[in-house]
Amino acid sequence: ELKKANTGVPDVDSLGFIKFLPAFVLAPTISSAMGGFGAWLIYKNGKTELYDRNIAKLAESEQGYTLLAAVLFNLIVAWVNSYPMLYKTMVMRFSSGNLRANMQIYKASGAAADAGYTLLETHGAIGSYNRANRSLTHLVENSIPVALFIVLAGGVFPLPALALTALFGVGRVMHQMGYASIGYGGHGLGFAIAEIGRYGMQG
Repeated sequence: ELKKANTGVPDVDSLGFIKFLPAFVLAPTISSAMGGFGAWLIYKNGKTELYDRNIAKLAESEQGYTLLAAVLFNLIVAWVNSYPMLYKTMVMRFSSGNLRANMQIYKASGAAADAGYTLLETHGAIGSYNRANRSLTHLVENSIPVALFIVLAGGVFPLPALALTALFGVGRVMHQMGYASIGYGGHGLGFAIAEIGRYGMQG
């Protein structure tokens, strides 16, 4: 792909913001709907009487609002984590590979200002180290709502919450190992599995 001379990054795509906007809006909506459907399946095909008793206890003390607060918090976290992607697509294409692991792009000042941008090393063991740490940061960015869901959803759906937590964990480990060893794209399946766990608990 074309890059500006010696800068290390592609030419800015001014339409990138608009191109990613539909995915930015649809992704959390679809994930929430799928998570809700999954939760309904668990409710209907699991220990429904136990779940009803647990829900009744929550209803007595109006704790449904607390669970909705956790859902709202998860959606806020999803927004804040996804919003930079609107700008990222202006700077990096989906074909930019490991360049997309960069969370910041640095530029020298003064006489060296035109020397190009400072980016993450993407090759060899150092590149794997950088991407493994990018995956760690991604976990931190998304895990606080999951910690809330473990407690809150676990109070109503104990075994399903355990299973969804395990699914989230497996997905995050796959995300990190795939990103470190394969590179950009190798983390996709792990991300999807972790999101099923996260939005399943939200549901």
